[in-house]
Amino acid sequence: SAPRCVGDRPSSLTYTGGARPSMSDADEYSSDDDGHIHDDFEPQVDPTLSVDVGSGLSSHDWADIDNSDLVAKVRGSAGFRIMRELQPWDGALEAPPAQLEGKVFEFFYVQRKEADLWKTLVKECFPKKYEEASNDKAEKKRLQSLWAQAVLDEIKAMREHGKHTLRFLNAVVNASSSAADHLFLRREALKHGPGSVEAKAAQILWDQTSNRIKDQAFDAMHLWTNKGGAQSGGVARMYKHQHELLEELDKHYTTVNKAIEADAKPPLPLHVILSTPTGSGKTFTALMVHLRLLKVKHPNVILVYSVPTKQVLKRVGQECEAHAAPYWTAARDHSGDGTLHQVRRPYSIRDKARNRKAMRAKAAIGEKLSAGSGTIEQQLEYAADVGYKLKDRGAGKPDIIIADLNTTASLLKAAHAAKESSFYHKNNLLLYFDEPNMGIHLDPNVLGVVSTIQNHMPVAAVLASATLGPWEGLEPWWRGTTPARQITISLEPYDLPMSTLNVYSEEKTSLSPISPLALFNNHAEYQRVMSDARMPTLLLRHLNPAQGNDLLGIKGPGGDWDKIQGDVKSLRHAVEPIFKNLSYEEFTRLKAQWATGVGAAKKVDGIRGALSKEGVTMVGCIDPRKVALMLAGFGDSEQWTQEVHRLNSKLKEAERVMKESAKSEKKAKKKDEEEEAQMGDETEGQIGLITLRPMLKVSVAEALESDIDTLVMLSKGIAYACGSGTDPMVKRLYNQALLTVPDSLKGRAPPLNVLVVDYSSIYGTDCPAVDTLLLQEDLGRLLAWEDLQQFLGRLRRDGTAIFYSLRTLRRAALGPGAEEAEDKAECEYQRDVEVAILGMQGKSRDSEAEAAALKKLAESLGRSFAETGALATACVMSLVLPAPSGLSDGLPKVHPSEPAGTDKDLLAQLAKQLETNGEMLEMMLKKRADQILAINKVEALALSASPFVKRTGGVRYLGAAAKTLQVLYDADVLSEEAIIAWGQQKQAALSLDPDMDARFFEKAKPFISWLEEASSSEEESDEE
Repeated sequence: SAPRCVGDRPSSLTYTGGARPSMSDADEYSSDDDGHIHDDFEPQVDPTLSVDVGSGLSSHDWADIDNSDLVAKVRGSAGFRIMRELQPWDGALEAPPAQLEGKVFEFFYVQRKEADLWKTLVKECFPKKYEEASNDKAEKKRLQSLWAQAVLDEIKAMREHGKHTLRFLNAVVNASSSAADHLFLRREALKHGPGSVEAKAAQILWDQTSNRIKDQAFDAMHLWTNKGGAQSGGVARMYKHQHELLEELDKHYTTVNKAIEADAKPPLPLHVILSTPTGSGKTFTALMVHLRLLKVKHPNVILVYSVPTKQVLKRVGQECEAHAAPYWTAARDHSGDGTLHQVRRPYSIRDKARNRKAMRAKAAIGEKLSAGSGTIEQQLEYAADVGYKLKDRGAGKPDIIIADLNTTASLLKAAHAAKESSFYHKNNLLLYFDEPNMGIHLDPNVLGVVSTIQNHMPVAAVLASATLGPWEGLEPWWRGTTPARQITISLEPYDLPMSTLNVYSEEKTSLSPISPLALFNNHAEYQRVMSDARMPTLLLRHLNPAQGNDLLGIKGPGGDWDKIQGDVKSLRHAVEPIFKNLSYEEFTRLKAQWATGVGAAKKVDGIRGALSKEGVTMVGCIDPRKVALMLAGFGDSEQWTQEVHRLNSKLKEAERVMKESAKSEKKAKKKDEEEEAQMGDETEGQIGLITLRPMLKVSVAEALESDIDTLVMLSKGIAYACGSGTDPMVKRLYNQALLTVPDSLKGRAPPLNVLVVDYSSIYGTDCPAVDTLLLQEDLGRLLAWEDLQQFLGRLRRDGTAIFYSLRTLRRAALGPGAEEAEDKAECEYQRDVEVAILGMQGKSRDSEAEAAALKKLAESLGRSFAETGALATACVMSLVLPAPSGLSDGLPKVHPSEPAGTDKDLLAQLAKQLETNGEMLEMMLKKRADQILAINKVEALALSASPFVKRTGGVRYLGAAAKTLQVLYDADVLSEEAIIAWGQQKQAALSLDPDMDARFFEKAKPFISWLEEASSSEEESDEE
């Protein structure tokens, strides 16, 4: 049976009473309904690729935004702490942080007799001080009275002043067993330069370290965690692009204000493209602009944060709640015709101390039960008026407005038409447009809205995107109709998390690692992509440590100290020129080498066997609920029924315990709760709660409102998110899962370790625990390159990305024009091969020499020999068809003027051609993989597909597909194993892409089936 939809609840789980989780404590002091209109309306839609750019927030959405647990998790996150501690960009510093060299000397000196290492360190790092201490009796006596721990305690007592020195000494102590500490010491050495204490100490420690730790360091330097700042225990600092953005905005608003005061001509609007990789912290940067710049120096400026999806709106709302920023939300009313909007003031900015007198005042000023819907102007004015009279924080003016795409367009149009005195006049707004190109390739309506925004941008705007690129390369409409100063601030993607690539075969239940070089069909395509400005840098993240070390020439065991890179960014800078300039021989050797060993395909226990065992897996698909249930095991009806019975029993027991506890006295109830808590996960955990899995508890009331299939799914650690129709409990738990930090789990699996999302939810899913991505082909084949890059960017730590097809993987990794460029190049190369084949006809034949000549042609043009053999096969088949146009006059006249009248005659002519050309083809197609590639070219010829688009005569082979393969099989050009394997691959590809042309395969099926039956019969005979 098919999975039940949300809301199809079995009668045994009908909700019978009890309070739902409260939306907010605001009900205690205000009767103002702050949910958006029709707040319980959650439309059920068919699973399609829809571009959800946001709509009115429901009461469930508000419960997510101001959920105290979620906000507390945000406040407990590293990002929240870093925002408070953030220091200026280190490029603005005059010198790197200084060590307390006197304390470092003391620490080394007092241990000099305990081990030769310490004596070497103190003599080499501090030669003058060591000599002075040896000659100065008083100093020597003072030093002898110290001990190592006392020195460390003194440094600790200095707090921030001694923090950096303490980190350095800890690294020195632990370096003999810690690769990460060697990397830290290398960074310090590079910062302070040759001859510094840091450089001398780092090299001495490296020289005395075992090869095992050295090898670990050479692997660890490729990891995303290999970087300075707070990540490695140092000081959190701004990135350069953040520093530049704040400086540009500050200068611009200062100039605007001066022009207004002097009644002078204002400067041109400032439009900034903030081109930073996915995962670089665009939300963090927006809040930093508010907290570090606008709030401090330009308090009249409102930050309009335009979000791509509702999920992002809620996430930004939670961040504003955590940072206590006065904000409003603005969203389109999804129940109307699209022209009305809803602006809401969250409970957190209201005056919670209002007494009864204030409540009467509220009634007196005429605050409505609900703000309802209206034009954006009406909604803004109403929210400002009520906020001022009721003494909201901000006195009726927000610091931040979080708006969906449609409302952003309306708001900016209103800002252009507003009076200069209006708080939302264009001069008082800073637009922060998050992922402005989301969905424009898929939905013309979205494109139209984005165009409207571009034509009405305020006095300053930031377009924050991972894939937009600089202004110079954009279509004219991006620039809008108003002249502006347009600049691009970039963060090059050198320190993205490592993302190894894999293709999953459903038919073989195997996972095949795909190295960056395996993405390329040939060296020529590799060279073409490497000439692109940004693609090589993006590809660097797909190198694993072994591949990176191969490029750097690090063989092991061990290695020289100067080959260590201080951080992943400098490492990729070092690898990039090598990676971009491989010769044909190096490319061929490394591509083959990286496909063996750990690069070889491996069997897994179905797709569930490919999911992350320690972190979180994010799965992209068209129908998240259906896929989530299947991953949870819904397909195994017997096991699923057992799980349903188990959970039903647990629910009944939880209801019984809850009813009994309600009859007890408060003291008895408290005692019962303590006893239940001590019993752990074998019981329901706490009164009124039920444990679905370790660290995952829900209220009994919530469980009774949901359907049993959803509860089983959650008990397996799987949740989903989609544009609409998500179960409220699933949505709440999903939002909690987004804040999961793996370091806090201490080796345990996250409570929810699989998150299944649709297209719109990809943009709203930002989870630091995601280390595995899985993109199903039903969604993947529909996505543009920009969307695929967004999906890859969801990987928040080193991990792996799994695709269902190599074609989609190639589009994701090689860029939007890779397929088109390769098709064009292949057409040209096909013509070169055809000319070479024609030149061999009518002469005495030497198959070995001919194969060698074609191999030389392949190498000279950067093509593979396997591809050349495949194209040569199609070219020999073309010899019995009329000659293609454009052939030079000097070539032998081999082609017939008219095609054969019947398929029998056509195949007889092909067999005759194979008598003279078959041996050469056989020499070129020795491997099964090469022969499979040849069948693909035979199919392309029959379908007039690339590279034979204009070779319409090839269609003669379509009706005779089975016989054509038989002729090639009889001539020993193709093997039985290759033909059967091709059929299996084609069947699997068709199951992933129903729109794929299956005509040749269907016509060839009879011969493939005959081979399979014959092979099976032979195996049975051998067994007998």
